[in-house]
Amino acid sequence: MTSRKKIEARLNVRQLEAFRALMIAGTAKAAARLLGISQPAVSKLIELAEKNLKLTLFDRSRGRLTPTPEAGLLFEEVEKAFVAVDKIHEIASDIRSANTGTLTIAALPALGLGLIPRAVARFHNAHARTRISINIQTSAKIEEWVAAQQIDFGIAEFPFGRLGVDIEDFCRVEHVLAVPAAHPLAKQRVVRPADVADSPFISLTRSTVGRHMIDQIFIQAQVERNMLLEAQFTAVIASMIAQGIGIGFIDPFTAADFRDKGVVALRFEPKIEFHVGILHPTHRPMSRVAREFLAVLRACRNEVQKEIPFHLTKGI
Repeated sequence: MTSRKKIEARLNVRQLEAFRALMIAGTAKAAARLLGISQPAVSKLIELAEKNLKLTLFDRSRGRLTPTPEAGLLFEEVEKAFVAVDKIHEIASDIRSANTGTLTIAALPALGLGLIPRAVARFHNAHARTRISINIQTSAKIEEWVAAQQIDFGIAEFPFGRLGVDIEDFCRVEHVLAVPAAHPLAKQRVVRPADVADSPFISLTRSTVGRHMIDQIFIQAQVERNMLLEAQFTAVIASMIAQGIGIGFIDPFTAADFRDKGVVALRFEPKIEFHVGILHPTHRPMSRVAREFLAVLRACRNEVQKEIPFHLTKGI
């Protein structure tokens, strides 16, 4: 057993506090004020400490409590113990206020490249000591990671089917057709499949949920698109549209990110749903840090609702 543990084994906390207060304050009267107890109570605690340790900690020959050399040696160890206790209280306080710890997130590109960085910046301003790791992944991979408890939570697109995953709605909105500001369709109130046929089309890649949903709409309408380019990220599609290369479907969050970059978002019928959920492991309670971050993320989501036309964000 170390010397510090031996001290703690023989003294109770109150005796340690009285000894420390007396060493710091210099007199029993001042120590009593520090502890909020009477001077006789301090003297009694010191006597008990000396009895338990079988050491004389204070010389009383001159009518006052004067620390002995042994008290000086003991005080060094007591201070170490109190520093450790203070550190525990500090860490607990940080945990309560989400000021420390780590957070591992995975998100689909549509939100991971715009909305989530916005939320991270805001969260970091209030919780600068929290370490955050963000992974941009496909929805299928995110669901896999959550089920394996490799991340704290994920933001992914429905549908989901794995066991061991708890799911809650994050948003249920519509994809929009994005066109360059100078495109003939830019002033059209509603766009339908036949309107798209003659324009160079920039599509999502086949590995995405959105691609399959969009393809089905055009197959059912018996409209063939002029497929020009493919991209995995809607932000890349929006960037190419901003360059005037073609048109394509993006989500409302990406539309909000590009609204001042020459990209016009148009309502499309029939509606193509963009349904996103928050996923977290069933048997792993969500940490305070994760809950705090999700609160910030939801607030940022609500702000996007105000930045783009209401009919595009219905259901957020």
